[in-house]
Amino acid sequence: MDRREVKVAKKPLTEVNIVSKPEKEGDYGCCGFRPRGLQCLNNVRAHVLFHVLFNFFEGFVVNGVINVIIVALETRYKLSSIKSGLIASGNDFGAFPFLLFVGFFMEGRRKPRYMASGVLVMALGCLLFVLPHFLGGKYTYTVSGGTTNSTGNLCAIGQNKTTCDQQEPETTSDMYPFFLIGQVLLGVGAVPMFTVGLTYIDENTKPKMTSFYTGIIFASAACGVAVGYVTGGQTLSLFVDIDTVDTESVLLTASDPQWVGAWWIGVLVSLAAFMVIGIPIMGYPRHMPGFNALQNSRVSEVHDNTANSRKEELEHKYQANSIRDFPKSVVVLVRNPAFVLLCLSAAFDSLIITGTATFGTKLLQQFFGVDLPTAGTIMGGITVPGAGGGMLLGGWIVKRWSLSVRGIMRMCMTFTLLSLLLSPAFFAHCTRKPMAGVDRVYPLNSNLSSSDVSLHLTSDCNADCNCDTQGMEPVCYRGSTVFFSPCHAGCASVLNEKGTKSYFNCQCTLGNFTSQNRFSGAMPEAEVDLVGGSCAETCVFLYVFCFLFFLIMVFTFATMSPNITAVMRCVPFNQRSQAVGLQLLTARGIGTTPGPVLFGVIVDSACVVWQESACGSRGQCWLYDQQHLALYIMAWWIGLKLCGAACYGFASLVYNPPERPEEDDEKEEEGEKKTSMVEHGL
Repeated sequence: MDRREVKVAKKPLTEVNIVSKPEKEGDYGCCGFRPRGLQCLNNVRAHVLFHVLFNFFEGFVVNGVINVIIVALETRYKLSSIKSGLIASGNDFGAFPFLLFVGFFMEGRRKPRYMASGVLVMALGCLLFVLPHFLGGKYTYTVSGGTTNSTGNLCAIGQNKTTCDQQEPETTSDMYPFFLIGQVLLGVGAVPMFTVGLTYIDENTKPKMTSFYTGIIFASAACGVAVGYVTGGQTLSLFVDIDTVDTESVLLTASDPQWVGAWWIGVLVSLAAFMVIGIPIMGYPRHMPGFNALQNSRVSEVHDNTANSRKEELEHKYQANSIRDFPKSVVVLVRNPAFVLLCLSAAFDSLIITGTATFGTKLLQQFFGVDLPTAGTIMGGITVPGAGGGMLLGGWIVKRWSLSVRGIMRMCMTFTLLSLLLSPAFFAHCTRKPMAGVDRVYPLNSNLSSSDVSLHLTSDCNADCNCDTQGMEPVCYRGSTVFFSPCHAGCASVLNEKGTKSYFNCQCTLGNFTSQNRFSGAMPEAEVDLVGGSCAETCVFLYVFCFLFFLIMVFTFATMSPNITAVMRCVPFNQRSQAVGLQLLTARGIGTTPGPVLFGVIVDSACVVWQESACGSRGQCWLYDQQHLALYIMAWWIGLKLCGAACYGFASLVYNPPERPEEDDEKEEEGEKKTSMVEHGL
C-alpha cells in the first residue's frame, strides 16, 4: 500500500483538533527531478540526519571554533574583550530582523527550500570571516633575541621610544568589519533551520518524538561545539601564517602571550561543509508522506487564556498569509503567560552560556596558566559529555516519562537550581606568581611594601630602557616573581639555547641602579636568575574546576530541548514556527546578543595591564586580577540563574492546559497505530 494512500479517519473535529483539512503529501526531489532511488530520503529520520549535520557544523564554527579563536583575534588584530565580544554577538545582529518574520511567513510554505537557502548564506558568511587572513599582511610581533626587527623587548639605553608620528598606521582595524559582516550572515542563514526547521520535524513525527529528535539535534550542535573547540585549539598550535612563512623562523611558541595560531583553518572547513549540506535539504517536499495521519492523531495542549478558551486562537484565526495578521498573531503569543516566561528563562540561560563560551578559553588561560591550544582542548573535552549529554538527558526524560508541559517546566526549574548551586566553581583557580610593578614593587631587594610605593611597570631600574606594553614577554625570577618583559626587568642581553632563554645584566634584580655601573659587563652564567616564562604551575584546582564545570554544563543544557518542546506545545499549532522564532528572538535580544559584550565588560573591568600604542590607543588586555574576575563572574552567574529558575517556577503556576475530552485518548491511540502503519509501509 502506498504511503500517500493512508486515509484519514473521518471523525468530527473538536475545538482542540490541530488541522481542519488534509494536505498534499509530496515526493523527494527538486525542479522536477524526483528519482525513485532517492525516495528513501523522504522520511523524518533521514531529514533529521541532515539537520544533525547542519547543527553539528553550525555549532562547530559559531560556538566552537570562533569562541576558541577569539583570543587569537584579540592578539592578531589588537582588540579589547568588548570588541571581540561584539564579534561573537554579530551572529545575533543578523538573526534579529528575520526571526519573527521567517516563522510567520514561512508557515504553510515549502520550508526546506528556505532552510537550504539559509545554509548557503552561512557558507558566504564563512568566506567573509576568513578574508582578513588572506587580505591582510603578515603578523608582526615583538620579542627578545633573533633578528633585528624582533629585539624590541630588551633594555637599550639611548634608543628613543617610537612616537605617535613615527608609528606605522594601523592596518588591522580595517579587517574588523569583515568579522562582523561574516557573523551577521552566519546568523541570518541559521534562522530558517532553527525556526521552521524544527517545526518541520515536529509536524512530520509523533508528538512524543519531537523532544527526542530535538534533543538529538541539539546534542549534535553540542558535539559540534566540542569538536570545534578541540579543532580550533589544535589549529591554534600552528602559526597563523603557516601558509606563507617558514615556521622554523618563528621566534614564538604556543605558550607565549603574543602567539597567534592558524585561526582561519576551522572556518574554511565549515565553508565547505555548508555548501555540501544545503543541496540535499532543498529536495524535501512541503509535507512528507504520512503527514495527514500524524496531524489527525494530535490533540492540542495550547495554554487556555480563559476558563472557556478563546475559540479564535484554537481555530488558528491568524494564518501566515497577510502582513495585517502579523501583529495580531504576535499579540496572541504575547498574551500567553506560560510562553512568555519560557522565553525569558531561555534568554537568561543564553545570556550566561554565550558569555562563558566566548571567553571560556581566556578564563582557563588566566585562572590556570594553560596555553591557548590546551585551553581549547579542555573546553572541548568538557563540552562533549557535558552539553551534549545534558541535551540528550533532558530530551530522554521528557520522552521516558511522557511529561506534560507543566512537568517539563518543573524539571527545567530543578536543573536550573542545581546549576546555580555549583556557581562557586569559578573561585577554583591557580594563584599566579606576582608581577613586578603590578603585585610587587621594584626593586625586589627593597624593604618597601606595596602600600608604601605606588605600583607601576616603570621604575628606577628600567626608566632609561624605554619599555612599552606593545608585546608581553614574561620572564621568571627565581620561580617566585614575574616581569612583564626582559625590558621591564632591565635586561640588556639574552642567550637562547634550544628554545630556553636566559637573561643577563638584569638591573631590576640587582640592588645597584647607578648609571656608572649599569650594563658594565655580563653577569656570570652561574648567577643568571631570569629565564623566559611566567613561572606558571599547574595545580589541582584545574581538575576540580573541570569536574564542577562539567556538572554545570549538564544541568544547564538539560533544559534546552525540553524548553522548546514546551513552547511548541503551549501555543496554537499553526503558530509553532512563529513561537519558536519569537523565543529565539527573545533569547538573542536579551541573551546571546548582549551576553558576550556584557561578559567582555566584566572581563575588561578586571584588567590590570593593557596593551598600549605610542598614540595611547588600547589593544588587548595582557593581565587580569584573578580574585576580582572570579567574584564578578560568580555574581553574574548566580543572579541570572535565580532569574531563570523563577521564570520556570512562575510558568508552571500560570500555565492552564485546555480541558481534554475523554474521546481524545482513544483518538490518540488510534492515530498512533495508523502512524506506525505508515512508517512500516503497510
